Amino acid sequence: MTISTAPGETGRLVRWTHRELDALAVSRPRVEALLRQVWQRPGAVTLSLAAVTAAGFAAVVPGGDAGLFREAGTGMMGHGFLQVFSDGTLQIGPLYLATVGALAWVLNLGGSPLLTRTVLAAAQAALLLWCALALVRRCARREGLPEVGPQWAVGLMLAIGGFVAEAIGNGHPEEILVGLLLAHAALWVTEGRPALAGLALGLGGGLKQWAAFGGGVVLLRRRWRDVLVAAGVALLVVAALYGPFLLWGTVHTYDFRWGIDQRSLLGRVGASWGLSDWGLRILQGGLAGLAGCVAAWRRPRSPLTPVAVAVAVRLLLDPLRLTYYSGPLVAVLATWAWTSRHPVVVRWRAPLTLLSPIMVLAPYLLPPDATWAAGSVLLVAALASLAGAGYPRRARRSLLRPAVGADS
Repeated sequence: MTISTAPGETGRLVRWTHRELDALAVSRPRVEALLRQVWQRPGAVTLSLAAVTAAGFAAVVPGGDAGLFREAGTGMMGHGFLQVFSDGTLQIGPLYLATVGALAWVLNLGGSPLLTRTVLAAAQAALLLWCALALVRRCARREGLPEVGPQWAVGLMLAIGGFVAEAIGNGHPEEILVGLLLAHAALWVTEGRPALAGLALGLGGGLKQWAAFGGGVVLLRRRWRDVLVAAGVALLVVAALYGPFLLWGTVHTYDFRWGIDQRSLLGRVGASWGLSDWGLRILQGGLAGLAGCVAAWRRPRSPLTPVAVAVAVRLLLDPLRLTYYSGPLVAVLATWAWTSRHPVVVRWRAPLTLLSPIMVLAPYLLPPDATWAAGSVLLVAALASLAGAGYPRRARRSLLRPAVGADS
């Protein structure tokens, strides 16, 4: 069995693995053949692990946001469709609610709430992993790198590293899915398929409103026709998804009060400027979106860079640091790292991937102030890494200088 690695990715572990597998092929050829078959199927293994993990968490967590969304979604299957957002606590997109509601309604025909929530959670986890592995494959092909190894690394990290469990347990798998949709949109922009990019952006917005923060990916090619097509399609999709509720329904979404943590950057700004909850949220979104636009305009090595930058700035400014918030950034950063040729990234991606579960465990083990400080340091480090390894040297020198021109 051959384990392909990226250029420069050699070492004692790889040599030892090849030596042991060569010996196994001689002494236990059937076992070696089985391992070869398993190795070539990262999707089947990681999707299964994610589905089982998600179902297990859903079985023991009957309520929370997951229960709230299932109930609201099933309510949309009747006369209350347009009134669903009369509940201001539903800070979620209509596409997510309607999809979850339709699936839950069908599963409820079985008469078992346990069956409904476990099967639904398993399906959500499988979709999330499928989307993540598809992204890894696309990025690897773009760079001319092997596809199997990166899929194992990213897939296992998400499936058993705690990120899927945290997302499902908190009822928010859509967070990671939004990050992945933004990344797919970025790739479609660079491939000259702006309509598909706009569709992905619009669907992301239908899942969660913060998807708008990643809209700067439309600038990756600097072709104004592509920008207009991608942005136009995205706006049409968002209008189709939200328009009926805004025109004919009752919407109390913006009556919700977040409660701004004074430790956050937004909390300090709010105390100084007297901005309201939603005023600060608009400021947060504007700054995150602007950062993503700058990152896209400066011709990054990978189209994932502006997505990661926008999400990282969003988290750095966010007045809340909920445990599942890191999921989309980790998924995009891991894909970026495992499909990168940068020697420093190649050197550090394996140990950092192995250490990534600490991000899930830290909020449960450390005091809140320590967790907040550590999270801020990690986010700044991620942004510094993206600025250093995500751009050619000339682009890094001019990252903050105005652009001289643009392609037509």
